[in-house]
Amino acid sequence: MTTRIDDPRVQVAVEPPNVPGAPGHEELQAIGSGEGRPPMAELAATQWLTQLEHVRGCRLSTVGLRVYAAHPELEILNLPTMFLEPGIRLIKELAGYVLAGGTLEEGDVMQMRDSLPCLVGFHEVPVAGGDPVMRVAMLA
Repeated sequence: MTTRIDDPRVQVAVEPPNVPGAPGHEELQAIGSGEGRPPMAELAATQWLTQLEHVRGCRLSTVGLRVYAAHPELEILNLPTMFLEPGIRLIKELAGYVLAGGTLEEGDVMQMRDSLPCLVGFHEVPVAGGDPVMRVAMLA
């Protein structure tokens, strides 16, 4: 899939985990300082890429798809900060697909590359007091 990723109609908002009040911020502070740090076995057992709720890492969301394409905004939760740049590229590619006339619906699965099975799925989630968002789930 080749799409334009620099379309100015859609931007990507990033909520990093080091902002006070962000999900996982207190845990990050404890891990970094060593005080109250959970054991590594506990940390290793924690899910990272779940798209059910934001618990740690970054939250990426598009800004503009609803306005310019009448499509739910896209969102990726719990993205490790070391994957921030590829995550932004992915969400911009998907936004470009939508701006070009594509639609992403609940339950859809999309292959992002030709050579490897790089699959993402889409899950529409209601937002309290707002319009639903389309969460992007990493599948392969």
